[in-house]
Amino acid sequence: MVMSSYTFTLPNVTHESASAIESTLRGVNGVDYVDIDVPSESATVNSDLTYNEVLEAIRNTGVAAS
Repeated sequence: MVMSSYTFTLPNVTHESASAIESTLRGVNGVDYVDIDVPSESATVNSDLTYNEVLEAIRNTGVAAS
């Protein structure tokens, strides 16, 4: 599979919710790298999953993302 890099907008993300997202994504097969920048309300994820699959995993933590 080809690894892709995605950037997600996380409105109103907190350090606590960022930690939950990071823990969740690190447990997902196919996710290689996660970096969440709370001040800029963004996340960068390298994965061989599709954008929508990663977005769904983030949203499953209860955090709004786009």
